[in-house]
Amino acid sequence: MSVDRYTQKAHIKAAEGRRVIAEVNRLAADIGRCERTITSVAADLNSVNAKYQGTRNTRDEVEYLKVLLDCAKRKLAWEKQLASLQKRTPAVLEKMAALLNDPQNPPADQTRVEILQALQKVQNAMARLQGIEVQ
Repeated sequence: MSVDRYTQKAHIKAAEGRRVIAEVNRLAADIGRCERTITSVAADLNSVNAKYQGTRNTRDEVEYLKVLLDCAKRKLAWEKQLASLQKRTPAVLEKMAALLNDPQNPPADQTRVEILQALQKVQNAMARLQGIEVQ
């Protein structure tokens, strides 16, 4: 292979590395969005339960059920977000592993550092998400 081919292949692999890093960062951002969604739903549930404690008339009961339905819809959307993340994650991790383990064109040290940082973001977001308790 000529020098131009090696250079071209190195540029292609560098671009692939940037795409993988961007995908991992998107995963972290999406996990953070899931965390914010479920935290908001839990807070709304707690506030509505506190607001409508005790005896309720029919009007209050209807309002309470409307808010519960809204929370249930948001929780369903959250569950769909999680399902989407669970489907996307293995493919992204496979791409990342292939990039890191490529014997012909190993990634640069800077790329490795950026991948590590992106994975740490995902790990932190997952830890926060798992720490949330929902009724």
